[in-house]
Amino acid sequence: MLLASVIRAMTGWAFSIIAVPMLSLVFPPEQAVVLNILLALAATLKNVPAMRGKISRRIFLPLLLSGLVGTPVGYWLHTAIGEAGLRLVMGLLVLALSAAMLLIPPRPQALTLPALTLAGLASGVLGGAVGIAGPPVVVLLMLTATDMGQARATLALGLLTVCLMAACAYLFGGHITAPVLLLFALALPVVLLGDTLGNRLFVRYGGQAARLVSVVLTCVLGILSIARALLGP
Repeated sequence: MLLASVIRAMTGWAFSIIAVPMLSLVFPPEQAVVLNILLALAATLKNVPAMRGKISRRIFLPLLLSGLVGTPVGYWLHTAIGEAGLRLVMGLLVLALSAAMLLIPPRPQALTLPALTLAGLASGVLGGAVGIAGPPVVVLLMLTATDMGQARATLALGLLTVCLMAACAYLFGGHITAPVLLLFALALPVVLLGDTLGNRLFVRYGGQAARLVSVVLTCVLGILSIARALLGP
């Protein structure tokens, strides 16, 4: 959990990619997912005051609105095509995006509305289909962001929005139980410590470190998705 929190603080995303598999080794999958959402929400809320003045509405709102449109499309694809095929496609797509981040030098520039809309739509589709929405937006911001601090804050705000919606859904569904809240209380100090360490690392090493970590994580995510699609659960 410490590692997941450190990386989330450095990059603005990726908490769930690390936390959910680790928690699933110890707890039932459903409990692991709910605990992950609560911890990610708490860690992101801690940083809300520091986000002030760093988030561009011009960037965030198109990503959010197009993502909301893409999510039901992804859910329909999930039910129509099946999870294994979608995970294979996602893995290949994420590896291609990782290669783009690795091989194409960043060219800071103003993001256009079509680019933001396409990235948000793709993220919504992936999120609705397989539950991992981040990579398209991460790649877009890593390749074009003029301000890595702004990109990091925008990604974190997106995570906060998703976590709030998910937490409400699980609350009304009766999944946030007393045992989950107890585990949350025990894990929270570790997560907050990791968040503090990650913020200090970002200040010290800056955007290049965040970009490198994002490239590595998207590569790992792509490989794991392909392996899961080919080998099964």
